[in-house]
Amino acid sequence: MSDLRADLEDVRQRAGERLAAATTAAGVEELRSRLLGRSGELTTLLRQLGTADAADRPALGQLANEVRDEVERAVAGRLEALRGTDLEARLAAETLDMSLPGRSVAVGHLHPTLTVMRDVREIFRGFGFEVFEGPEIETDEYNFELLNIPPDHPSRDLWDTLYVAEPGIASEPARDGTILRTHTSPVQIRAMRALDAPIRVLMPGRCFRYEAVDASHSFEFFQIEGLVVDRETSLADLKGMLEQFAHGLYGPETATRFRPGYYPFTEPSVAFDVTCLVCGGVGCPACKRTGWMTVLGAGMVHPTVLRNGGFDPDLYQGYAFGMGPDRMTLLRYGIADLRPLMAADLRFLEQFSGGR
Repeated sequence: MSDLRADLEDVRQRAGERLAAATTAAGVEELRSRLLGRSGELTTLLRQLGTADAADRPALGQLANEVRDEVERAVAGRLEALRGTDLEARLAAETLDMSLPGRSVAVGHLHPTLTVMRDVREIFRGFGFEVFEGPEIETDEYNFELLNIPPDHPSRDLWDTLYVAEPGIASEPARDGTILRTHTSPVQIRAMRALDAPIRVLMPGRCFRYEAVDASHSFEFFQIEGLVVDRETSLADLKGMLEQFAHGLYGPETATRFRPGYYPFTEPSVAFDVTCLVCGGVGCPACKRTGWMTVLGAGMVHPTVLRNGGFDPDLYQGYAFGMGPDRMTLLRYGIADLRPLMAADLRFLEQFSGGR
């Protein structure tokens, strides 16, 4: 009995020492096999209990179970400690710091011209305007005739029009007068025919003219027009609203003025000027030394246009205004040439990633 008891105590002591000396989880697993495996040291001693005296077996069995339980707990504890240490060492050796934030995904942003158009839309939304859009491919009737511009009207000389080709005959314009719209004004007729008074609509979109491309002209450009149709509207209403628009877009200190103008679809017609955004009204080459810049044209809707839109000019009045967002973008950002806005050059466009 004494030899078996001594052997069990020796296994208990040496197991603790050997586990403390093990520095890897693999080493602890190997020691587990040597102690508790089918041919392990402790397993061999347990098998010898059957040869011990019957009187000594209960005490030896109790000791053997204590040693086995103690060794199993010691192995499990050492494994848990070493696995945590191994994980820390492995993470420390990683070249990628997992606690760092991820790389941000590149996202796009609005084109500067669209940013200006969005700002214009938001300002006029405060006046109760809604967006109303029309087709970019128009008919001669909507683009000219219904807007008080008959075929022999001298104002047609103001536009060089791009005509859609007749199907199958590329050199001939379409017989039905289909064109690329030269302005967004045709949408005024479409809005009046589609909506009931009172009407407050903003009409943004692309327009096309047969022009050479230079620093201030392009064959493709944007326009925004506004239309109000109601009873008892006046030029004073138009002036007050445009003043508030200029203050919202260019700042509350911006001075404004009306000048007489001419458009065949409005009567009377006016040009709307603001103090020069470059020199502040002192006078510079950008404003031709006048201190003023024209930002849009406007006027009271011509009675003929109202009638063509389905409204009786004796009962309803209206006013309209139109502006060029491309030119407004040049003024806002101090850009001297229109062409970079159309060039799709990221080196240029990325300068405006902050919106305004």
